[in-house]
Amino acid sequence: MVDSNRPMFQEEHHLYRQSVRRFFETEVEPAVGEWEKAGMIDREMFTKAGRAGILAPHIPEEYGGGGGDLLHQIVLYEEHGYSRAGASIGGGLCPDIVSELVYRSGTEEQKQYWLPRYASGEVVSDALVTEPHSGSDVASVRTHAKRAGGDYVINGSKMWITHLHLSDVLPTLVRTGDDGRGMSMFMIYPKLPGVTIPRPIATMSKGISNEGMVFFDDVRVPAEALLGGVEGKGMTHALSILTLGRLAMAARMIAACELALQLTVEFVRERKAFGQRVLNFQNTQFRLADMKTEIAVGKAFLDSLLVKMMEGTIKDEESSMAKLWLSELEGRVMDQAVQLHGGMGFADENPISRMYTMARVHRIFLGTSEIHRMIIGRSIK
Repeated sequence: MVDSNRPMFQEEHHLYRQSVRRFFETEVEPAVGEWEKAGMIDREMFTKAGRAGILAPHIPEEYGGGGGDLLHQIVLYEEHGYSRAGASIGGGLCPDIVSELVYRSGTEEQKQYWLPRYASGEVVSDALVTEPHSGSDVASVRTHAKRAGGDYVINGSKMWITHLHLSDVLPTLVRTGDDGRGMSMFMIYPKLPGVTIPRPIATMSKGISNEGMVFFDDVRVPAEALLGGVEGKGMTHALSILTLGRLAMAARMIAACELALQLTVEFVRERKAFGQRVLNFQNTQFRLADMKTEIAVGKAFLDSLLVKMMEGTIKDEESSMAKLWLSELEGRVMDQAVQLHGGMGFADENPISRMYTMARVHRIFLGTSEIHRMIIGRSIK
């Protein structure tokens, strides 16, 4: 089945979408309440996802992946956004983006070792880039690694790591030289001596993706832990997945907007005020019309960039434009959705409440809106 409105998606993407949607409906949405009580996702969710064949869909079969393309990754993130539990699980299935990092940047031995484990859900991890002092300024990374015989000794700290307390490995960007090019990435085991992981950081989203912070104090790792086996490639490794990361997040955000619109229409259709349905008020219709129009425009823009991504012609500023505009759009849509829900939009039992607070971080995550405006501005000549 091919969607005539989105011709870049073919039959194999449609079949994969069905599998992902079924997984969210049967394995995630019924369990999310218990996970919220526990304060974190059940680790088994990832291995179930691996068994269901929905992880690493874009990684070649020879490495244990699904053998698909990057559009399969986009489908995974869209379905995350469409799920009513999507906002609750926050970063969700973030290891899939990290598996792309290993696939693009790792040595053959590293790919053979790590990729099947990511695809099966045996390994969960986020990329450790952000530091307490730097935020979106990746070039100012201070965490550093010094060569010590056949090992490296790492010191520093990272924060805002998704699912940190479930992580099996910490792919960490560190400084191995004296300038921005002198960065490298290491695959660090969290149980090594000198690795300290405090309790999760409480956030306004009240989600269960367990964002946290990690400290490295003279952590000794073997040279084989250096991703790609060559020093000084860390920034290149990190940048290699930026376009996919931005577009995947944009796909999740626009899908969440569509879900918010659907939930809002359902609510105002049933809710009555002053003797008539809230949907019948002109103010309601105007606001819904604005939401529907902006969502349609955003989706058309995203789809045009997905075509460019697959053609290999997308520009860095274009993926920044998607991240910037769609995160701002998501904020507007969620705000209107809460308003039209009235008091019920403020209740945690209503998905709209969690979607509203989760949307706020998307203007910060993967580069703040201000950073993306700088990137776009530099492209104007």
